[in-house]
Amino acid sequence: MDLTPYLDSVADDLGRATALADDHVRDVAHRLAVALEPGLRLALVRAVSDTAARVNTDLDDAVVTVTMDGRDPVVTVTRTGPTEEAHPAPGEAAPAEDGDLVRITLRLPEQLKARAEELAGRADQSLNTWLVQAVRRSASTDEPPTSPLTGSRRISGWA
Repeated sequence: MDLTPYLDSVADDLGRATALADDHVRDVAHRLAVALEPGLRLALVRAVSDTAARVNTDLDDAVVTVTMDGRDPVVTVTRTGPTEEAHPAPGEAAPAEDGDLVRITLRLPEQLKARAEELAGRADQSLNTWLVQAVRRSASTDEPPTSPLTGSRRISGWA
């Protein structure tokens, strides 16, 4: 998403506001517009990110992510839910929504984090989006998660 037109619009508005001023004031306004550009760019990126987060709370079958490509944000929508065939028929109840987003802290071994980042990169997703999808996939199955203690290699008996 190219932010230049929005930033140019602000600079143009400032230029119009100082059009009747003397050369010194117009020069100061121009330098001020140049100095404010990084802060305005950051504010716009935050607004886009906040919008994506808000949209995520309203969607139950997609995740909206904002990544940076140089100085410009890139908005990506990734479908995570069931395909159209899995949507309820008219008159049937829709699946429950996920609800509001919450922030958690997840502590991973360094090698596992690196592997997850690699897989997220292969899927062209942020690590957060990839983890959300992995948890959704895992939570959507009726099978309990397996662990080394409950897997097929479990040994029981007396020693």
